[in-house]
Amino acid sequence: MKHSSDSQQGVSTEAIQASFNQHLRQGMTRKAALHLTIKQQVTAGDLRYLTKLPPSRVLAAQLAISRDTVEQTYGQLEAEGYIARAVGRGSFVSYQQDTLIGRELLAVDHTGHALLVERELSAHGRSLLIAAHAPHTRRSGSLTPSMPDLRLFPIDSWLQLERQAVRQGAERLLGYADPQGLVELREEIIDYLRRERGVKASAEQVIVVTSSQQALSLCTQVLFNPGDRVFVEEPGYQGAKKLVQSAGLIAQPIGVDQSGMDIDALVQTKEGGRGVYITPSHHYPLGHSLSIERRLKLLAWAQREKAWIIEDDYDAEFNYNGLTTASLQGLDQYQRTLYIGTFSKSLFPGLRIGFLIVPPQLIPPMVAAKQFQDGYTSALPQMTLFKFISDDFYAEHLRNMRKIYQARLEIFHAAVHQYLAAWTQPRLPQGGLQLVCPLADAATERQLIQAAAAQGMKVYGLIDFYTNPPGEGALVFGFAAYTPDEIIKFIKKLSSIFSTLPESN
Repeated sequence: MKHSSDSQQGVSTEAIQASFNQHLRQGMTRKAALHLTIKQQVTAGDLRYLTKLPPSRVLAAQLAISRDTVEQTYGQLEAEGYIARAVGRGSFVSYQQDTLIGRELLAVDHTGHALLVERELSAHGRSLLIAAHAPHTRRSGSLTPSMPDLRLFPIDSWLQLERQAVRQGAERLLGYADPQGLVELREEIIDYLRRERGVKASAEQVIVVTSSQQALSLCTQVLFNPGDRVFVEEPGYQGAKKLVQSAGLIAQPIGVDQSGMDIDALVQTKEGGRGVYITPSHHYPLGHSLSIERRLKLLAWAQREKAWIIEDDYDAEFNYNGLTTASLQGLDQYQRTLYIGTFSKSLFPGLRIGFLIVPPQLIPPMVAAKQFQDGYTSALPQMTLFKFISDDFYAEHLRNMRKIYQARLEIFHAAVHQYLAAWTQPRLPQGGLQLVCPLADAATERQLIQAAAAQGMKVYGLIDFYTNPPGEGALVFGFAAYTPDEIIKFIKKLSSIFSTLPESN
């Protein structure tokens, strides 16, 4: 590298010292403060290209820090491409701001030009825009439904397993992965589901996906044509309803009672249907389980009509009465059921790993669709998850969380009966991560939600889960992600807000 006479003059340390001291006052370590100081001044242009930096000995004395700290910081900045170092010449700024050709054109203001209008979108693009919805993903300020407590996840054990995975197979795990997923993980998933859910399938039938949403998207893409009718639960998971609609399908609502989806109403629908999306283990959000009788009736209908059943088993792990019902997939002797599972509720949503179990004849088109959609699911978290399951961390975590969630549910149920009894007296659900509190009617629901919102509190109502305006009303609370103290504090505050309103009849 050649350096001009100007660059050899170096730079004053006063600006460096001022910024360094400011970062120290903010609580940063000396090394972090020095690194950020030089990086900011380089990227801002205060330290220009080829400017000579102070020798480490001089800068260390000026800042009253060790020379080793300066040397380590210079080494990090060199590795990051901000400076270059040469024996006998010192350290120089190597970062250039103006390497982007056409930068001057970027300064032109284009805001006055024509904007994209909806009619320029494709038909599918418009359907996506119409079907867009806001998922329940915010924990703060509310008792958000269907959220796990991420504070209790054994992150140290997970990170240890991740490091083991990298050491044992870095090249394999950091490269491109099998679109269908790691075979080791698929085998563990099947072993678990055979034992716990009665699933009947091989590892070859498992496709690892990034989420339940992706699994459902693959189903809509491969199984149905635009205009086909797919039955959905009413009330039910809006994310599924909207995704079905976004694919150009008709989402036909079917009512739900304490035995799950009304299968008789589905069978008697004159228009018929090409498929059904259902949450049979714990209906979302009501928590009801589809009875054995209705499961068998649904399977017989699917075989007779050559329709597909999409079984979403999103939180079947959280059953608090010790009893589980065999999965539709396991009961299905006709190979008409596709089974969706996820680790977002049992572990953590950021993992972005779920799975889809398909009949053998659907493996090739589903894998092809997955490959075209996003290529593959990252191999490193797959291998870490495999180790987490195979080393029994998963089973232990589930046992712990079941106990904790059940205790929180009972505390929450008692608090609602104590503080909100004038409005609602809910029953204990057999499982799930939310409690539905029935109200007198939909008008009461709107009244309570508005009153809470006026005081800065977010409360979810049953209307969020309906396609058509409901006549009944209810509040839907999550309890799993909140400590007993947080639950009681929230309910007490709601009680004080609701106490100013006329009581429900």
